[in-house]
Amino acid sequence: MRHFVQGFFILLLVFFISSTNGMADDWSSQIVEHDVDPGDTDSGIVKSDARNVAGYMKNIGENGRLLVFFGGAQSFRQTPNIPFIADALEHHYRVVMIDYVYNPPGTLLCDQSNDPCFSDYRNAKIFGGAPMKGLNVSTPEGLVARTASMLRYLHRKWPAEHWDQYLDQGQPRWANIAVSGFSQGAGLAAFFAKTTTVARVILLSSPWDHYQNTNSVASWLSSPSATPADRWWGMYSAREANAPWMQKTYAALGISPDHIRLVTDAAQCKPGSGLYLPNHWAVAELGCTPRTTNGSFMEKPLWDLMLGDGRGRDEDSAP
Repeated sequence: MRHFVQGFFILLLVFFISSTNGMADDWSSQIVEHDVDPGDTDSGIVKSDARNVAGYMKNIGENGRLLVFFGGAQSFRQTPNIPFIADALEHHYRVVMIDYVYNPPGTLLCDQSNDPCFSDYRNAKIFGGAPMKGLNVSTPEGLVARTASMLRYLHRKWPAEHWDQYLDQGQPRWANIAVSGFSQGAGLAAFFAKTTTVARVILLSSPWDHYQNTNSVASWLSSPSATPADRWWGMYSAREANAPWMQKTYAALGISPDHIRLVTDAAQCKPGSGLYLPNHWAVAELGCTPRTTNGSFMEKPLWDLMLGDGRGRDEDSAP
């Protein structure tokens, strides 16, 4: 097992909670965090980009709803200072960030292909055991299996923390779990919520699954959804290159217009090494998300609305 220097959640909250709501000086003592190598949770997981992270704030989130989060590009997840995650902690969620192998991206394999390329791609990454040309994910390395392995591992290692409250016979109780993701991770969360009933789904800047040769969006987007429409939320930047496609894909997903949040502020970062889409990253990443002169995140009100109450008290997210 590897550990973050100072702790990932503590690092987040230094920038977020302590500066936005005046939390007492001992706030860091309330953080419970576990940084876990994916291979430690299941010997069948041999390929990973980074690590899993789980945690909560004892004083407000010990018994909160679980938020399972799938990240984006490898460079993003190796330094994943995601203010959205800190907001989830403040909203009474427990959070588990699940690592997976990012490459190859679906846009590379499916850019000129016809349906059902994107569907096959996302199905393979989520459930594993469904190889397609250019992508082969074993069943233990699918996101569903990775999540289950992580929750079982947390329960074995720290039984007093009751991670088993999110399990039913060793499998995640998805109907009581919120799923979210950024970029590729959001597209994976969306596909999963189509196939499986979840408590809430929150999409950050994805999916934009479309085919250049037909100028059309992937058909899976408009397929029947196991997760009811009023539990879907989405957010993207009006300034990012794929904004026109996300306008179409979010509509195809059936997300209500009043559940879509549009970022209009410019990114507070510039293109650089490993960072070529600043306005894409501005939706959630620490260095790019716009901030006011006093340091608060300008997009926090949008995150607040999408997250709702992690205790499940808001009607539209109740399972």
